[in-house]
Amino acid sequence: MLKKKQPRGQRGLDDAALLEAALAEMERTGVENFSLRSAARAIGCDPAALIYHFGSREGLERAVADRLHAAIVAPDRAHPWRERLTSMARQYRAVAQTYPRTFPLLMRYWTTGPQDLVLCDDTFAALAESGIPAALIPAVECGFYAALLGLCAGEAGGLTGRPNPTVMKEIADTPGLTTMQPLLPAIRNLDPDAVFETHMTILLDGIEAFARKAKPPPARNSRPETAVRKKP
Repeated sequence: MLKKKQPRGQRGLDDAALLEAALAEMERTGVENFSLRSAARAIGCDPAALIYHFGSREGLERAVADRLHAAIVAPDRAHPWRERLTSMARQYRAVAQTYPRTFPLLMRYWTTGPQDLVLCDDTFAALAESGIPAALIPAVECGFYAALLGLCAGEAGGLTGRPNPTVMKEIADTPGLTTMQPLLPAIRNLDPDAVFETHMTILLDGIEAFARKAKPPPARNSRPETAVRKKP
């Protein structure tokens, strides 16, 4: 009798341990340089073991990204919608600062798994409470997340910090920058905290304004008005 062929890979490895090791390797190499082979080498297993546990490189990447989402706690829905979205946004920022080279992975997939879906549902609920029409909630949610993740990734990469002296000199010496050059003191003192909080306010104010604009007008009474007969 032929023995059933066993899949290649080390079945005794623990999923959670593999995930943490893969996250550490991705943070070392960056998303673009990450591979199953490099992860397996760092972990000390065969690449087939990762395929066995996660199905593919995409499966492993989504699992790592969902591991980052697990660090974010969905706020209590009893709180106002703006407060909840602000809380989640600040938590995403903290994750980006902790895992700056892995964080861009969150922008690669529409959803990364169960942890992400829980947060998505909370965001959908917050947008519904803001007054966004139901049919537009998916589009607004996608745009909100794209802006938030881009803001967090930009800060993690150094985009929203103070420019270095070389950049400041380039701004000062470039002819024709009639708007930027008078603002050099403000540019020199750019504060990442202020950049983040300012743009979160802009995003949430924009959602609120859009919800007011998109709100359908109150329905009019379709019954014809009864004519009032004047007294003779």
